[in-house]
Amino acid sequence: MKSYENSKFFFITILLLLLSLCSSSSVRESEAMASLLNSLDAKKPSPSEQESAARGVLRRLLPTHLSSFEFKIITKGWLFYSDSAFWKPPQMKALLHSVPFGKMIVLDLFADVKPIWKSSSQFYDTPYIWCMLHNFGGNIEMYGILDAVASGPIDARVSKNSTMIGVGMCMEGIEQNPIVYELMSEMAFRSDPLQLEEWLTTYSRRRYGKSVQQVEAAWKILHRTIYNCTDGIADHNTDYIVKFPDWDPSVNNQHGRSEIIQRHKLAGIQQQRRFFLHETSSTLPRPHLWYNNQDAVSALKLFLDAGDELAEIPTYRYDLVDLTRQSLSKLANEVYLNAIHAFWDKDPRALSFHSLKFLQLTKDIDTLLATDDNFLLGTWLESAKKLSVNAEEMKQYEWNARTQVTMWYDNTKNVQSKLHDYANKFWAGLLEAYYLPRAAMYFKRLLKSLAEKEEFKLEEWREEWIAYSNKWQAGAELYPVTAQGNAVAIAKELYQKYLT
Repeated sequence: MKSYENSKFFFITILLLLLSLCSSSSVRESEAMASLLNSLDAKKPSPSEQESAARGVLRRLLPTHLSSFEFKIITKGWLFYSDSAFWKPPQMKALLHSVPFGKMIVLDLFADVKPIWKSSSQFYDTPYIWCMLHNFGGNIEMYGILDAVASGPIDARVSKNSTMIGVGMCMEGIEQNPIVYELMSEMAFRSDPLQLEEWLTTYSRRRYGKSVQQVEAAWKILHRTIYNCTDGIADHNTDYIVKFPDWDPSVNNQHGRSEIIQRHKLAGIQQQRRFFLHETSSTLPRPHLWYNNQDAVSALKLFLDAGDELAEIPTYRYDLVDLTRQSLSKLANEVYLNAIHAFWDKDPRALSFHSLKFLQLTKDIDTLLATDDNFLLGTWLESAKKLSVNAEEMKQYEWNARTQVTMWYDNTKNVQSKLHDYANKFWAGLLEAYYLPRAAMYFKRLLKSLAEKEEFKLEEWREEWIAYSNKWQAGAELYPVTAQGNAVAIAKELYQKYLT
């Protein structure tokens, strides 16, 4: 895609194969794609320019058969959220009314968090599909808004002058949070409001094959906490283990110290809506926390109490591993902050203690994840390599797979990719081989800074971890593709070690 700063003012992607189908006299109905004004940073167009651009795209896609077959324009509504300061009613109407009525369908892409239909008079009479986005980058984090999923599509359908015509899912990854996707899948077939508490009980029974009081009680806690994110923030997993802060702790010392103190007082403090491409080197990134982690730990205890009865059930083991991972990851965020506080206090002993605890947590979570087939780096890499037909392709596909889940390849020697860790994963193998060494490099440099009484050397740190990332991306080490260890026993051990 190319960004234009003249009268075009839009990104455009054309599927040439579908265009060739459009030009075929035998085709009565087909599809083509264009992305107008989406993710745009250039000069913003006027409403008349928008309308002209949209009509021009339509003429380009359908040059000779505009009236010879039925067509629909499908457009994402994400831009109305991500650039809401620009997309006011005149701009929205210009785009949405640029084609004949009924020919455009809007995907209300983020309706589970920020439904645009409510604030746009149902997209100004344009048909739309209520969509759940939910996941970015295929990140692994227990997260969701079950109440919004259970009520949102129905509220939209029965609202006054509704233009909703369907429901959809448009997640960037689906292999996480099965409860969210099972519930959303049901909503396409429901016409009445859902009694969520009752549904949760039946969900637990279906998922584990029997009624077990402890896990049913645990799901009620999770519904009120982890699966009740109402802060309006797009949930990219920014836990420090998988999204290690790229910042200079020597800068803004007093501001950072105050922020850490406040964060310890108010775990889960409300955050401003963040843009995932915005980065600084002088401000401490803030992991997304919208619930009290102790409540999640209480739910984990109930899961562990059900271990004797459910240990042989794969879905139980998956949920147990996932909830233990989540609880420990949030703890690791606090340990990291303690390490930074020790650095500011110029206390090498405390810094060493908290650094080692962070690294040990990372290693222990890796051991936990290795007990379940769904959390293995090796599976991902081998699935990519199996698509190849020769050794050269195999090497390229493995590099692609490693790069996708680490740092996308637009970095320089000392400037990381803006999308580093965008598609981060809590996978056994990835934690121990990639995230842990990176964190160890950082803490080693913090300790060296204190020992030599110098400020943290951010550029040197960046060069070191970028070089390590590129080396790991080009590697060919093998990682397990089958689970190892007893999930229930290891989860109990880590609960006792860290959470009691």
